[in-house]
Amino acid sequence: RPCTVASPQEDGTKKQFKSCIGKPELETDINADLHPPPSVAPCPGMAQVFRLSELKDATNGFKEFNELGRGSYGFVYRAVLTDGRQVAVKRANAATIIHTNSREFEMELEILCKIRHCNIVNLLGYCSEMGERLLVYEYMPHGTLYDHLHGGLSPLNWSVRLKISMQAAKGLEYLHKEIVPPIVHRDVKSSNILLDSEWGARIADFGLLTSNILTETPYLKTDVYNYGIVLLEILSGRKAYDRDYTPPSVVEWAVPLIRKGKGAATIDRYIALPRNVEPLLKLADIAEKAVREKPSERPTMLEVASSLEQIVKDGLIL
Repeated sequence: RPCTVASPQEDGTKKQFKSCIGKPELETDINADLHPPPSVAPCPGMAQVFRLSELKDATNGFKEFNELGRGSYGFVYRAVLTDGRQVAVKRANAATIIHTNSREFEMELEILCKIRHCNIVNLLGYCSEMGERLLVYEYMPHGTLYDHLHGGLSPLNWSVRLKISMQAAKGLEYLHKEIVPPIVHRDVKSSNILLDSEWGARIADFGLLTSNILTETPYLKTDVYNYGIVLLEILSGRKAYDRDYTPPSVVEWAVPLIRKGKGAATIDRYIALPRNVEPLLKLADIAEKAVREKPSERPTMLEVASSLEQIVKDGLIL
């Protein structure tokens, strides 16, 4: 059953979202248990319309010290709203604005406003004013999965890793199965899986312009393949591609071992092994299926999520 999150109430009052894109906060021990702009109409009952001045104040004038990240779209900033909420503000750069007309931006907003799931970084609001295009998202205080697997932050134990595997899969399943037409992420990777205040996994940074709304199965199976790479990262602690290893590709290294029945050799040795490695071997098998060369041989995200959920449900996280 899809896991959705609450949206603002119909009377216009806003429910505060529990957690909110971002860099991690200070380390914690996770192993212990106004007037809308005329060109864009607001999403009824869903997204808040922010004034540009409001978001400038919240980001200290889009200062570099509030920058959380940057990409082809533009920059992402940490912001603190007047009501005390921390949010992430995604600011489009000039190239994005030039190549995206107002109608495309409206279409993107229309879809983003409908997306509400506990394993997705949800849109809270937007601003389209004075040539600026800004999207306001929930802020994720524990940063990215990549940070914790490869960036020197606190390592994640196996219980947390399996929970993240399942939750991120459910987020992608939601985009593939519950949204009509389905949304293809097209950039699934560990740095686009963010961790909320309860160390829950959230899928982030999927664009929604028409190129991403591709319903054919081969396109959906591209997300499955890339998610298989993420599972191998979670299992092994290795980056998707790392020149310090031979072969540098985690797929080329891990898959032959798994197919020879040597999945245990791919398990991350830098954290304590669980007493029972069976769930990790199951994870390896799921990853191997997801990265098969032929799209027709890969499972769907529904099947991936169901398999991972079964591992968790059976209490195999030990």
